[in-house]
Formats: sequence, C-alpha cells, structure tokens
Amino acid sequence: MAIYQFKNFTVSDIGTTETVLYTPPTGQKSMLLGLTVTNTTPSSLPIELYIVKSDSTVVHLSKSTRVLGGESIDLLSGKKLVVVDGDSLKIKSRVASSFDVVLSVMEDVD
Repeated sequence: MAIYQFKNFTVSDIGTTETVLYTPPTGQKSMLLGLTVTNTTPSSLPIELYIVKSDSTVVHLSKSTRVLGGESIDLLSGKKLVVVDGDSLKIKSRVASSFDVVLSVMEDVD
C-alpha cells in the first residue's frame, strides 16, 4: 500500500538553461498538484514548461505562456497531472534569472 507524501520543490532564478523541476522517485508515480511561477523581472516574459518522457519524447504543457512582470500564475490551473518513473518535468525562460517556481507534488500514488 502506498504512503502518499506531499512535498514542495522550489527553484529560483530560472533562466535560459533548461532546468529540471521534478523527476519521480524510481519505481513511483507522482501527482503534480500545483506549479506556481513568478516573474521576478519588471517585463512580461514567456515561460516554457514541458515533460521529457523516458523515450525522449517532449510534451509541452506551456510553450510560451506570458507572465506579467512581478506577477505569479499557476501553470496547472488547478488541474492534476500524473508523472511516472522516467519522466522529467523541465522549465526554461528566454531571459536569464527571470522566474522563481514552487511545485507541489504528491508522491507514491497508485
């Protein structure tokens, strides 16, 4: 029987280099519950969020969603997303050190 574990993951200063936000633990599935991104610059900027599957397939959740300067948005918008062992949730911006992220996850789901 799974023992669900709620966790938060944070990353600051997201920039132009691809950043791994989350990879499920080996042999587990996880449910992404919320993903808040904050634009730390004064300008409106696009953010790119995607999953890289174990076979290297890239699936975009957001290709160029714009976030106003100094504003935050939830890229999951109250939806839930299941990721499995071998998946990686990644993010990047078009501007260096421009976003902070908080990801809420429930691990070891059935």
